[in-house]
Amino acid sequence: MRHLISCILIPLVLTLLIACGQRKRDAVYYEQMVDSIRRAEQVKEIQRQSGTYDDPVIAFFDTLQLRPLPLQSERSQFEKIGHFSRIPSIVASRLGYPVGTPIKALLLPKSHGNHVLLVTEQQDSLNSRLYLYTFDADYQPIDHLCLYEELDEDQTEDFGKLYMDYYVTSEYDISLLRYYESYNRSKREHRQSRRYLLNANGFFEEQVIEIED
Repeated sequence: MRHLISCILIPLVLTLLIACGQRKRDAVYYEQMVDSIRRAEQVKEIQRQSGTYDDPVIAFFDTLQLRPLPLQSERSQFEKIGHFSRIPSIVASRLGYPVGTPIKALLLPKSHGNHVLLVTEQQDSLNSRLYLYTFDADYQPIDHLCLYEELDEDQTEDFGKLYMDYYVTSEYDISLLRYYESYNRSKREHRQSRRYLLNANGFFEEQVIEIED
């Protein structure tokens, strides 16, 4: 009987000792992981404060001016929104722009962990466009939405331009209003209204606008 009890207890004790030893090793392993993560965060903070980075894209994003929301339309007077910085070629290429294209950016608050930029594109000496761009955690572009542009329009008895007013709330609820305005300013017409929401995946979803009776 004693031999039987020993045969049962000894393997059980060995199993418990191995399990305890494994837990100890796991605890040490995870402590080392936590220490590594903390050291990595400290290195990133030191790099941020000193202005030295391994990745030039991260360096560019970190140097941008942060513009809080909400955002109200300034039409083509983008300088009233904030200070836009020239986008380097490595970032411009990710957006599909040829090298040398005059585009600038301003940083907006993150949305669901995704980075958001306001981007201006200079079309010519007079006209430019304003876009919202989203990027994932690895600074790869996800989606974009045009907030402002001006287009000439010829009518039978008039000549003018189409332009947009834009409004962005702190929750990234975006309203776009398109107008036609005569160049002699004798006529101004509302042409179109659109509404978008920025979803958790970084995409701009168009919303149905209910028309009141």
